[in-house]
Amino acid sequence: MDTKKSTYHLFYATSFLTLIVTIFAKDLVIYFKPPVIISLGILYLVNAEHRNFGVILSLILIIICEVLFLQDYLGNFKLLHILFSCYYLLNIILLWKSLKVIKIQFKKVVTLQLIVSMLLIGYVLYTVAYLILPQVNDHVVVLIVLIFFFAVFIGVCYYIYLNSKTVVSYSLMVAASCFLIVNIVTALNRLYIYLEIFPVITTVLQICGQFFLIKFFIERHKLMPNNEEYF
Repeated sequence: MDTKKSTYHLFYATSFLTLIVTIFAKDLVIYFKPPVIISLGILYLVNAEHRNFGVILSLILIIICEVLFLQDYLGNFKLLHILFSCYYLLNIILLWKSLKVIKIQFKKVVTLQLIVSMLLIGYVLYTVAYLILPQVNDHVVVLIVLIFFFAVFIGVCYYIYLNSKTVVSYSLMVAASCFLIVNIVTALNRLYIYLEIFPVITTVLQICGQFFLIKFFIERHKLMPNNEEYF
C-alpha cells in the first residue's frame, strides 16, 4: 500500500474510533484524542514537501491542551488558555509565509467582506466572553489574551482565503470556521449550559479543523494571490 495513502487511513481510523468513544464512552476520550493528533503529525511529515518544525510543535501543544482540558477544564483554565494562546500565536507565525505570498495591502484589508466577517466574529466572541466571565473572574486577563490571538488567527485565515485564487485556501477557511465553532460551543458547554450532544459536535469539528489546517500546511506551496499584477 502507498505510504502516503496509509497515513490518511491511519488518521481516518483513529478519528473514527475517537468519535465512537465520544458517543459511547466519553470518559475514555482522553486516551483516544492524542493518537488522532499523532496521526496528523505523521500525515504531515510523510506528505509535506517542505516541512516546518513549527507545525509539529503546534500539534504537540494541542495534545497537551487536549489532555489538560479533559482532565480538569476549570482547574487547568489558566494554563490551558496560556497554551492555547501560544498555539494560535504559533499558527499566526506559521501563516506569515502565506501572507507574504498573498501580500498584505491596505485596500485588501479594508474590504466589505473582511470587515463584515470580522465584525460578526468579534461580536460573537464578545457575547460568549460576556456570558462566561462570571465563571472565570480570576482569569480575565488570560481569557482576553486568548480571544485576541484567536481573533487575529481567524482574521489572517480569512484574509488569505479571500485573497487567494487557489483551492488550497479553502482548507484554511474550513479550519478557521471549525475552530471558531469549537471554541464557542466548548465555552458554553463547560461554563454556561451542558448538552450531551456538544462533546460529539466539538470532537467532530476539532478533528476536521486540525485536519484541514494540516492539509493547508501540506499544500500551501500551491498558494497563489488572486491579483495577477503581483507577478
